[in-house]
Amino acid sequence: GEWGFRPTMGEVVSVTPPGFVWRPQAGATSYGMQVAKDSNFKHVTYAADNLEFFAHAPPQTIAQGDWFWRFRYSDGQDWSAWSSVRSFTVPDGAKEMPVPLKADLMARIPKSHPRLFVRPEWIADYRARIAGDLKPHYERLVLECDKWVAEPPSTVEPALYDEGMKRGSDPWRKLWWGNRRYTQKVMNAAATLAFTYILDGNEQYAQLAKDLLMACAEWDPKGATGYDYNDEAGMPYNYYFSRTYTFLYDRLSEEERTRCQNIMRVRGQEMYAHL
Repeated sequence: GEWGFRPTMGEVVSVTPPGFVWRPQAGATSYGMQVAKDSNFKHVTYAADNLEFFAHAPPQTIAQGDWFWRFRYSDGQDWSAWSSVRSFTVPDGAKEMPVPLKADLMARIPKSHPRLFVRPEWIADYRARIAGDLKPHYERLVLECDKWVAEPPSTVEPALYDEGMKRGSDPWRKLWWGNRRYTQKVMNAAATLAFTYILDGNEQYAQLAKDLLMACAEWDPKGATGYDYNDEAGMPYNYYFSRTYTFLYDRLSEEERTRCQNIMRVRGQEMYAHL
């Protein structure tokens, strides 16, 4: 049948709203789409314009019943004619899965830190619970942190591939995966130390986490741990670095925060461009 359009003609969807997808159009700078109860679109129930991508997930559910949808595109000056009309059905019992608008998602992010995995308003509860139901988990964290305080992980920047090293060869693979494990070790240590500091205020943990974070901030973001150069090293760097940053935010100077932000801007842009 037909490729690139969802829901397909006559499809009975499993979630409401369904995700709408159409084929990219040559010269398109933005898209618009509509959903209606009638095939003539005299009674449009949902519409979205100025969409950047040729896909859209509405922020509201679509009621049970038979529906019709269509799309159009703009070349930056004029809108095209509407596409062919496609029908779909939302059955009784379809799972509700509206997708919040980007503005709504951004509004949910706390204004202060931490704001990855943990929100500021949760901290007091966590601190109270480490003497209760969270005690076994907390004690495991302390064991890990004390191990790193006694023997901090190395922060020497991982090595680049040797010139002429064949991709996929044993020496290449050893460095490729070895750099992932090395990066994961030091950055996970920093994040765990910083998180445990949030729970108990241990100054040793905070200082070591900061030392590890700022030492790794000196690594070349386009070097051995850059996402394009070695994604297996770049991924753990990026997510552990970000966690450590938000957990330690109040311990960092403005200069240190800026340094971290600039590093993650380069690294994050690299990952975004790849995706």
